[in-house]
Amino acid sequence: MELVVGLDIGTSGLRLQALDAETKKIISTAISLHNPLPGSNVIDHLHFAVKAGSEAAHGIITDTINSLLKSLEVDLKAVKRMALCGNPTQMSIFQGIECRDLVFGGDNMLKRLGVKRLERRATVMNAGSLGLAINSEAEVYIPPTVEQQIGADALAMIIKSGILDQKKTCMVTDYGTNAEIGLKVGDAIYTGSCAAGPAIEGGEIEKGVLASPGAISDVSDLGSGGWNVQVLNNDLISQDSFSVNPQTGEVQEKFPTHFEPRGITGTGTIATMAVGFDSGLLQRLPPYITTPDGCIHLTKDQNIVFTKKDYLNSTRCFGAFKAGHITLVGKSGVAFEDIKSMYLCGASGTYVDAVKAQKMSLALPTVSDIYQVGNTSLAMANDCAVDPEWLDRMQEMANAMKPTYFAFIKDEVFKKAYIIEMDHWEHGLTPERRIVVEKRFKVPHYPEQRTEAKVHKVVLRDIADFGSKGLHIMEHAGIVLNAIFEECTGCRQCEKNCMPKALKVEEKDGQYIIKVSSEGCTGHACMKCELTCPARVFRFENLEFAPGKKAW
Repeated sequence: MELVVGLDIGTSGLRLQALDAETKKIISTAISLHNPLPGSNVIDHLHFAVKAGSEAAHGIITDTINSLLKSLEVDLKAVKRMALCGNPTQMSIFQGIECRDLVFGGDNMLKRLGVKRLERRATVMNAGSLGLAINSEAEVYIPPTVEQQIGADALAMIIKSGILDQKKTCMVTDYGTNAEIGLKVGDAIYTGSCAAGPAIEGGEIEKGVLASPGAISDVSDLGSGGWNVQVLNNDLISQDSFSVNPQTGEVQEKFPTHFEPRGITGTGTIATMAVGFDSGLLQRLPPYITTPDGCIHLTKDQNIVFTKKDYLNSTRCFGAFKAGHITLVGKSGVAFEDIKSMYLCGASGTYVDAVKAQKMSLALPTVSDIYQVGNTSLAMANDCAVDPEWLDRMQEMANAMKPTYFAFIKDEVFKKAYIIEMDHWEHGLTPERRIVVEKRFKVPHYPEQRTEAKVHKVVLRDIADFGSKGLHIMEHAGIVLNAIFEECTGCRQCEKNCMPKALKVEEKDGQYIIKVSSEGCTGHACMKCELTCPARVFRFENLEFAPGKKAW
């Protein structure tokens, strides 16, 4: 049997599958519930790669991939090929190559740093040179990027979603930590991307988790003061679990298909928002949540709540996607009314109630059909591993898409549309006032929802087939970063101020060893360990990856 492996390196987690190259059948699946790098978005991951060095970042990713490979329960030395998919940041870190050109957009800054902008074309590398725990001579297929901020994951979204077969104007969005959006108008493909924040995948939500067993994936109003709560089971299928009073968290009834919840994923967050507005528990003005204690309670037993901070983090994420939709519509010259169908990709795009997503402006208000198509990045990686000719086809498509790609972070229309969205979500912008502001900012008008789209659920879960050996879940990568600061006094202020409790200080032979759980650390978004060090000796960039040494 000739074995191949497909790998999706996501900002919020990794997914691998082993396949029989001849029959194309999936053998087994392994996923991690976190990306092991410190932080929760590409900005954090880039910051770590630049500060700590590409070698350390590459080592952390590779160590996690190797652990996942071993859980596939196949003969790793029999693997002939491996292909991967991901955004430019994750792909660059995986290869251990220069990342600073992804951080600094200006050519003058890159020139001062002596950094050349990399083209990141499709390439083939040797597994041994990457430190992978498969046959050292196996070929590793790395697809191209379109531009600096949009990569193979966007190509996969375009190819595997099915929009290329559509004759009518349609839009596709991969709902993840990054907003990747495509718009097909005739034969032209308009694309754009930006960092949206991890709320849509359960990140930066107080009780948030990635889509995994025990994740609350949907809620609905029962009409009697109670909410029906759906939870993902061990097969990652969303099922009715229990009913709850959202103002108190009291569980009213446990259903026969009850599954114990352990947190809320991005789709559960979207549903909580949609149902919260419909039931009057949410409003677009402070204090935002109208319950007596300012929280929506999804279960008292596990203390799973939705807070004001969760609301704000969610709306900033929603605003980025909506602003991206507005920007691409403006660039293409079509009207919203011309777009007849929309495709939702990724775990969030699969598990979300598409009607609720449309209410939250994550799906266009004018489309008549919404298709939920699953994890396109992993599907594309699998195709490339089975048939390496896909690598050349992806390069050809990347070349064709370059002229109609827009980096949202640099785009004035996007910036203005995002400001309008923040006014909408945080200050209660009225429809009448919105029209005035849109005209002043010269931003395309975003219409009110007129119809409820027909939903086509192409797959039941984001990974349609786990294979004959099933799904293996890595809850924690367990990777530890170490540092010894010579003038450290052992005051442990860094440990006390670490909000996610990812840092510990250990004393050994008169020295203080700083140990940081890489996946628990929030990285650049926090830095309290360094900022609150009384002796000013803590240096985040001096944390070192220790291969083989696992965190507590």
